[in-house]
Amino acid sequence: MSNLNSKLQQVVERTHRKLYEQDRIMPVKTSEGILVGNVLIASVGHVKNLYQDNILIYKEISLNVVAIKIANILTKSGTTARAEALYRADQEYGRWLQESQFLRHKYQIARKNGNNDRADIYLARYCTARDKAKNAHSHVLALAAF
Repeated sequence: MSNLNSKLQQVVERTHRKLYEQDRIMPVKTSEGILVGNVLIASVGHVKNLYQDNILIYKEISLNVVAIKIANILTKSGTTARAEALYRADQEYGRWLQESQFLRHKYQIARKNGNNDRADIYLARYCTARDKAKNAHSHVLALAAF
């Protein structure tokens, strides 16, 4: 049985080493959030905050993939231009997503109240914001892929 445990431990260590070489660190779930190396990803509602050594580094990250990618970068290299670019792109996506949801809600209220002119304006603005959110989402995912 101890032979099986030692072989399993070797596989786990080898996997962690390979992931680390690929700039990926295995996340660990804790009571405070998800720990990636020395970076804690803490959820606050639908957004995430990143703490490194109990110091807030990035706040209100919208996408999980971005939070994990930035946590990996911070653990391995500290704050870099790539992490900053990912964060800025995520923030732009979050703004457009929030704007589109707000305008969709305003459109629904205007339509419900029978104010068709206002509803048409909100619909046009919503469609623009939605498209910009989709483009920003694609951009963020492309940045996170590298």
